[in-house]
Amino acid sequence: MKIFKIFSFLLLSCTLFAGAARAGEYPSKPIHLVVPLAPGGTTDIISRLLAKQMAGILGQAIVIDNRSGAGGTIASNEVAHAAPDGYTILMGTIGTMAVAPAMYRHLPYDPDKDFSLISLVNTGQFVLVVNPKVEAKNFSQFLALAKSEPGAINFGSAGNGSTPHLGMELLQSMAGIKLVHVPYRGSGPMVTAVAGGQVQCGMPDIPSALSLIQAGRLRALAVTGEARSTALPDVPTIAESGFKNFNVTVWLGLVAPRGTPAPIVEKLNHAVKLALQDKAFIKRLAEISSTPNYSTPAEFETFYKSERKKWAQVVKESGAVIN
Repeated sequence: MKIFKIFSFLLLSCTLFAGAARAGEYPSKPIHLVVPLAPGGTTDIISRLLAKQMAGILGQAIVIDNRSGAGGTIASNEVAHAAPDGYTILMGTIGTMAVAPAMYRHLPYDPDKDFSLISLVNTGQFVLVVNPKVEAKNFSQFLALAKSEPGAINFGSAGNGSTPHLGMELLQSMAGIKLVHVPYRGSGPMVTAVAGGQVQCGMPDIPSALSLIQAGRLRALAVTGEARSTALPDVPTIAESGFKNFNVTVWLGLVAPRGTPAPIVEKLNHAVKLALQDKAFIKRLAEISSTPNYSTPAEFETFYKSERKKWAQVVKESGAVIN
């Protein structure tokens, strides 16, 4: 028995030493960063900018792997069940991490159990926009118009269960108005529909709508964060317009499969921290109305859990459920 215990101890020690050695050598080959959305969107742009910065810091290439479908849940599930060695990581989104668990009855992964959180990457805002032909010139007039004609105003979204959809559901709940939801396949088609008058309003992320706002094809009524956007400094927040607890942000954060060694998570976290301090990177994010937002894994977990709780309540109240 004593010999067995000694052998077990030596085996465990060797395993721990081997794991530490692998972590110490990390990364020794390219890292795959899975982006759960199609190329060309804001998430993809930010992911590529970050990957370039982190590659220089870590000394290894970071390969972007776009895998869209089912609101990002397919890619998230693949990463959740990938080898926990730090060579396959995911750009988690508010949708895949906080909204999907409430929206999908049979989600094939559990963000609480299947991921090791690395760091937040950025936060951004949405903007309530209307077609210029809508009579409302500001947020207060929009609410008055919606209350005078319940169900007469249609709003577009980036899809059933998307953050632009649920943001509008939250607004309806807090403001006591009734709008009709018209889902589209992404923010691009939704913004085009509002500008073309197929629907009267929507709540896209600012980068998706900014050029049309500047061209006068959309009217911006309010932004959704705690403070005004630097890209739209003259547009008030919904919070300052009478709904002080209204705060809808879009965010991204790096995650790895659960079981990824702590030293590897720490090395990736440190690389994110340095990347987000780069002046050129900060400037580029500002150009697309996005703010760097580094966090420790523990800070990320606190933030993420508060987001899950908030959106679970919104989903429950809206009744929006997939499968």
